[in-house]
Amino acid sequence: MTNLHHYTNMNLNRTLQSALLLFCLCCVLCCEKQADPPQISESETALAEGRIDDARRLIDEGQREAADSDTYYRYEVLRSKLYFAIMQPDSFLQKNRTLGQYLARQKGRESELLRWMQVQYEMQLGVFECKMLGRMDSSLAHHLRVLQLCEQQPGLRNERLLTLTNLADAYKQLGQYDESVNYYRRAMELGDSLDMTLSTEATICMGIASTYTAMRSFDESAVWWERAAQMEPQMQPTERFNYLNNRGNDLYLQQRYEESLQYFLRLDSLYGDNPNTEWERMFGRTNLADVYLKLGHPEKALPLQHEVVPFFEKQQLWLVLYYLRTQHIETAMLYGNTAEALELAGRHDTLSNIIPEQRLLRQEVLCRLYEQTGHWKELTQTMKAYEQLKDSIAGDLTKMRFSAALMNYEHDKQMLEKEQQIEEQQLSNRWTIGVAVALFILLTIIYLQRRHVQRLKEQEMRNQIGTLRMETVRNRITPHFISNALSAEILAQMNGQTVDLNPLVQLLHRGIEMTGCEQTTLAEELEFIRYYCGIESRSVGDDFELRIELAPDIDATQVRLPSMAVQILVENAIKHGLKRKPREPGKKRFVSVQARREGSGTRVLVSDNGVGLPEERQRSEHTGLRVVRQTILLLNEQNTEQMEFALDNYQDPDGTTGCRASLLLPDSFEYIVRGGGKK
Repeated sequence: MTNLHHYTNMNLNRTLQSALLLFCLCCVLCCEKQADPPQISESETALAEGRIDDARRLIDEGQREAADSDTYYRYEVLRSKLYFAIMQPDSFLQKNRTLGQYLARQKGRESELLRWMQVQYEMQLGVFECKMLGRMDSSLAHHLRVLQLCEQQPGLRNERLLTLTNLADAYKQLGQYDESVNYYRRAMELGDSLDMTLSTEATICMGIASTYTAMRSFDESAVWWERAAQMEPQMQPTERFNYLNNRGNDLYLQQRYEESLQYFLRLDSLYGDNPNTEWERMFGRTNLADVYLKLGHPEKALPLQHEVVPFFEKQQLWLVLYYLRTQHIETAMLYGNTAEALELAGRHDTLSNIIPEQRLLRQEVLCRLYEQTGHWKELTQTMKAYEQLKDSIAGDLTKMRFSAALMNYEHDKQMLEKEQQIEEQQLSNRWTIGVAVALFILLTIIYLQRRHVQRLKEQEMRNQIGTLRMETVRNRITPHFISNALSAEILAQMNGQTVDLNPLVQLLHRGIEMTGCEQTTLAEELEFIRYYCGIESRSVGDDFELRIELAPDIDATQVRLPSMAVQILVENAIKHGLKRKPREPGKKRFVSVQARREGSGTRVLVSDNGVGLPEERQRSEHTGLRVVRQTILLLNEQNTEQMEFALDNYQDPDGTTGCRASLLLPDSFEYIVRGGGKK
């Protein structure tokens, strides 16, 4: 279980991380820089290189010599960056507020410099909300406004690049890893067109790598970490902090603790005793202490913990302190001080915004503590919460990897098509009568090569998406589900009811068989659904009923469909429709599975009389339904006939209401993702 732990380090890094966003603030090069006084460029360079005293001196001199208000406030932008860099939030807010007031007074006056300062003002607020306050939704809103401003001004392409990077980082900190990868890739594409600096490329590479780390896609993250490693000798201190910390986290998640330790030791020696980098040093030592714990060296971890706690208490960074409390519990356990560990565990943390991975880590440590001390009641309660949260996180990560793979596939496909169009256009522009045949042959060769590369890329992405889909399907039967099923049977036995574990045994057996298959028959799917509903009926209630209606001309053994597609729809109906509907005396809560012929295919309808779908503006699609939709999209790309899927509320003539899913399965359809799976 310890390999789950470093989600905490990673999310601690997400919530408090300054390096990537600080880089974006310090290294902005706007379109008007050609006209900037040399002193401004020197000030920015000093900030980017971490020479705080030089930057302060240059800014002071620049403001004293400023010829007009716009130039003066141009230096105010740099001064607020300086306060941000040295972690003086009150001074930063005061300067940023002054800048905002100046911009408000200039309303109606248009200039490129004023537009640039407006972008900087919003960008800095977004970074402040992220790092200082941990309000990621507000941070995201500021960065989206910046992107809108940049898109309205074509000259702000560098700012647009940095905003895409900041948005990618904000989505990563919010745990929306698929969106994060999407924005990083957009940033990389734009950066290539701008001939971006090595620092910018390194920052984007590290962002993509750390996002794949967060999704636990270590094969993908390794590719980007190696690319970033080649640029490490040219990295500035802030960039190297990012690289060493996140690379250490990646190795930690893989339980490669000795290798992880080397990166955190390098990180610890990076800044020395420079007072301007105290935050980075304390942050790194917080993670270093944890590595020592996992290597069984509490004597090395304890002094580090004693050093960092007062610093973060002064900063009032409660998220870090929650993490350190978990470390203290584990340290006490390693020293054999179970009484102290229990006392620490009993303290109430009032934080409401603790990220799920941090809660998971605390619960994992508490489970070991309660097991060691024989606190069985507390162990049972904590273990139940742990398994439920663990299942939720695993499902979310699978969904993110699935979505990111689809986005990458679409992005690469578009890029290949764009490159092919450019090549064709370039060649067509050069055509002459004398070389027409030769160029046509060359064009044909290039087209075939491009198409071959595109097909290889498509096959690779299809294989990856197919694998992720199977992983999602495997997650349908989780330890938490099994635990609930067993608990229901035990409760039934205590109430004098007959206990039958055969449905659970059959469900597990069939589940193991089906997770290795991409397609199944309707007969096999219905058999699985009967076992599943037999188990779920315990938790739904004795008023639950499964109805299966097949038209006379349906041979369920001959109807093929994606594995577990109908089961996911049934599960969704029970969890989000029936379980939320109160009992009504004399009325059944039901799920109905119907199948009938329709044209050259089979229409499968899954209906329930539950609470129905919420209003359109409140809807958020659950993981299972998203998997069904994305699987259908993927399969439709390789078939002439198309599967159809719809989900909506219904009302029958007899007044019955609820939710109904509709799935059309063409007879002539290939359900195997080309290049992967088994028939």
